Formats: sequence, structure tokens, C-alpha cells
Amino acid sequence: MLDGAGFALFLTGALLLNLTPGPDMAFTLASTARGGARNGVAAALGVGAGSLVWAAATASGLAAMLAAYEHALTFIRIIGGFYLLYLAVKTITEGAPSHQPEGTRGLVKSFRTGVTTNLFNPKVGLFFLAFLPGFANTGANIGSGDVALQIFLLGAVFSITGAIVLVIVAMAAGLARARVAGSDRVRRALKGLSAAMFGGLGLYLLTADDH
Repeated sequence: MLDGAGFALFLTGALLLNLTPGPDMAFTLASTARGGARNGVAAALGVGAGSLVWAAATASGLAAMLAAYEHALTFIRIIGGFYLLYLAVKTITEGAPSHQPEGTRGLVKSFRTGVTTNLFNPKVGLFFLAFLPGFANTGANIGSGDVALQIFLLGAVFSITGAIVLVIVAMAAGLARARVAGSDRVRRALKGLSAAMFGGLGLYLLTADDH
């Protein structure tokens, strides 16, 4: 089963990372601006559904790797740690986005576009592959199938919390969107928070023992 302390750290990191503005949040805000809060909520739920598909794909792929290679998870954890450190540096050094993604009108279209936008972003799968394995319990008596289930559950938690955050953003966008999107101070603070979380989680994965 999942380790309690590790899961608490994972949940904290997941919530903070989900709160950090990115393509999914920008798409949700754009959909809200074009069609209102209901459209934004539909877009957010679509993003969450696509993320769940990535979680299932990540878990099943890792299960196959664990069955074939004894130390696959350790290797993935180390690579994932370096990838998260890379994301931390990239978050600090990259400039402001040059454009905002276009939103969509219509509840069904907003949901469908949210799904496809997430599914066709390979960075989501790469992030899951880097982020999730380090928080799974891989004790000696735990089989690869159990590890895969844990990874899927972690991915599901990340996806659901992300969807909840985006739904709240969509519902509050009418009051807060312009201020948050237009404030350089807020944007810099959120970039710093995101970079700190990526860096901290990357160091955690690089220094954690297999358990």
C-alpha cells in the first residue's frame, strides 16, 4: 500500500503544482472568457479526463517494465528526479508566454477539446513518468501489479485534484482572471513557487531510498 508520509508529501506537491498556471489553466481561462464559467468547467473536466488516461497508460507501461527489469523503477526514479530539476530551471528562465491558447464555445466542445488538448501533449505523460514512481511503495513483498495500481491511484489523485483546481479557477475567473493574468508580480511569484516545487520534488526523488 501507499506510504502515509510519502502520500502526504505527494498530495501537497500535487496541489501546489496544480495551482501553478500552465497550458491547462490557460485553456480553462480562455474557455471561460469565451463562453462563461460553465464552458470553463467543461474544459476543466475534459482536461481531468485526459489526465486520467495518461495515468492509466503510465501505470500499465511501468507494470510491463517492472516485470521485465528488476531495477527499472530505480532507474526511472533517478531520471525523473533530473527531469524535475530541469523543469525547475526552465520555469525560472523562461519568459512570459507569447500568446494565450484559444478557448472554445459549447459545453461538449469545451469538454472534448480539453480531453484532446491533454492527450496530445506528450509532456503530460513524461511528467507522470517522472513524478509518480518515486511515491509508490516498492517493498520486497509488493509485486509489479501492485506498484502499477499504486501509480494509477497517484495519477488519479493528481488528475482529480487538478480538475478540482481548474473548476474553481473557471468559477472564479469572472472576478480574478484579469488581475491574475495581467499582474507581473503574481506571475513571478507563481513561477518561483512552481520552480521550488519542481526542484524540491526532484531532489526528493534523487535522494529517496527504494522502499
